[in-house]
Amino acid sequence: MAVACAMLSVFVVSRRWAFIGEGISHSGFGGAGSVWLLALVFPSLRGEAYDWTPYAGVVVFCLLTALAIGYFTRTGRVNSDAAIGIFLVASLAWGLLGQQIYRKVTGKDPVGFDTFLFGQMNVSPQFAIGAMLLCGAVCAVVMLLTKEIVAYCFDPVTAEASGVRVGFVHYLLMVLVSLTIVVGVRLAGNVLVTALLVLPGATALLVCRGLRQAVMASLAIALAGTLGGVAVHFRWLFIPTGPAIVLLLFGEFVAAYGWARVTRR
Repeated sequence: MAVACAMLSVFVVSRRWAFIGEGISHSGFGGAGSVWLLALVFPSLRGEAYDWTPYAGVVVFCLLTALAIGYFTRTGRVNSDAAIGIFLVASLAWGLLGQQIYRKVTGKDPVGFDTFLFGQMNVSPQFAIGAMLLCGAVCAVVMLLTKEIVAYCFDPVTAEASGVRVGFVHYLLMVLVSLTIVVGVRLAGNVLVTALLVLPGATALLVCRGLRQAVMASLAIALAGTLGGVAVHFRWLFIPTGPAIVLLLFGEFVAAYGWARVTRR
């Protein structure tokens, strides 16, 4: 997941889409809320065999929100910040409403409530394999369409005039970002997953001038922060893995900013 996020991070930062990750990740909470409300109508969904259904709601809502944000930002009728903010607050409010209604009716929090907020690293082997395959597919698509994505991110008008299918690349990037978020929400929670899409690229662009170098640096930064966070958790078990990873990535950003200020004087 760190590799997939790092490969997208440079493009996300270049397109100034940092807030999009926040909007999509929080929309997943609305998907979980929808499933919790359905579980009240269909009590059979509350059984242990259906513990996966809230996560299915997260996947559906993340993808639909990504496409909706892509549509509004593409048409230009609603600016990107407004579109993201609209879907973010609406989805978050819907999810919280579903959680509160479920608690009122059943007397307990729904399955997965804490996980979707803060993440949980101890996943099943099946989820781990599926996440690896999905993130591998994201990386493969980025590598295959690197030229088109670079052209779109840095100058969409020129790219379209040169024959690049800008609309296709626009929606493709939205879907790729949402797929990495779908994995990240389960592991780091929707509160922290945006950091994995923003900090590696932002840090790399501080110290690298070329795009290829920035992508490679982003990969190294993401892996260092992720492996370091996992190591910190195993050394001090009371420290959650997600916050440890994010704080290490933030530390790398601060160090890179200081280095860039010193070397460019």
